[in-house]
Amino acid sequence: MKILYGITKSNFGGAQRYVFELATEAKRMGHDVAVLSGGQGALVKNLTKEKIKVIALNELERDIFIAKEFSSFLGILKILKQERPDIFHINSSKMGGLGGLAGRLAGVRKIVFTTHGWAFNEPRPLWQKVIIKFFVWLTILLSHKTICVSEKTKTDVANWPFTKNKLVVIRNGIREFELAPKTPRDALVVGTIGELHRIKGLDILLTAWKKFKKNNKAVLEIIGEGEERQNLENMASNLGISDSVVLKGFVDNARSLLSGFDIFCMPSRSEAMPYALLEAGLAGLPVIATSVGGIPEIIESGVNGVLVPVEDAETLFSTLILLAEDEELRKRLGTNLKSSIQENFSFEKMVEETFALYQK
Repeated sequence: MKILYGITKSNFGGAQRYVFELATEAKRMGHDVAVLSGGQGALVKNLTKEKIKVIALNELERDIFIAKEFSSFLGILKILKQERPDIFHINSSKMGGLGGLAGRLAGVRKIVFTTHGWAFNEPRPLWQKVIIKFFVWLTILLSHKTICVSEKTKTDVANWPFTKNKLVVIRNGIREFELAPKTPRDALVVGTIGELHRIKGLDILLTAWKKFKKNNKAVLEIIGEGEERQNLENMASNLGISDSVVLKGFVDNARSLLSGFDIFCMPSRSEAMPYALLEAGLAGLPVIATSVGGIPEIIESGVNGVLVPVEDAETLFSTLILLAEDEELRKRLGTNLKSSIQENFSFEKMVEETFALYQK
């Protein structure tokens, strides 16, 4: 098969990890593979290392500009007519909408759309949510099949007109990876990995950290880059916790550094099926995460992690205290989560189900 993957941004967040993993596996299986993306970010660099063809469409951006959208649409349509893929697998809202329409006009045999979370679940004005929902609905209709990475993602849209038979749940899966050697430290390390975006709830974590740090020898490490960096630095300074908060920025192969954490924290306002959480689980870490999106499909609170309410710094603080003071609990939660990830979120299962969908 000739498979063209499409995604809006070329940084290396969860959606880009998904495209990279599927594209490299498709190539290994002997398929003709290319990836269409906006920009020249880390995704492009990683794909190039794997000798996978990358088609960059620089005018394709996440933000909406009418003139650029028309130009991007024409660019995608032209590329589809040149490449003539059997499968056009589109990811993210912008690529989903533009790519779905272009794919239909180009006569692509099968258009598959993977949603990595709905933008209408993010905090934003009601009018924006209404517009986004309309375009999401169109994207689902234009695609032959829509992959939802969690049951919650599916139920969010399952009752919309004409969508039910187009939706299929294929959860994200990950393969085993190598951890960096653990360096002994005399302080508890709480960490997180993710894009520095308001949706990740890191402001709530900093608020909880101020109270937690008063009576605990601990360090908070935040790995990732993004638009909220300056705000987070300012907030840490204003709260008087800069000495115990480390913003490490983007780190290539960040998951290898999970060995340096004692607790993994994901205080997000919205998630679908986060890779960072799956990776933390596979690394055997105890996890504190908000009960949003597909996270409760990974974490059973009290059994293999702890779920906390969204934007609840007080509960997050008390949960940090609970885990910090109980090493046996941390070990038990981490061991249980690792077993669950290995059993239910394997890379092989995700690939098998995805390629079966391609061939239907």
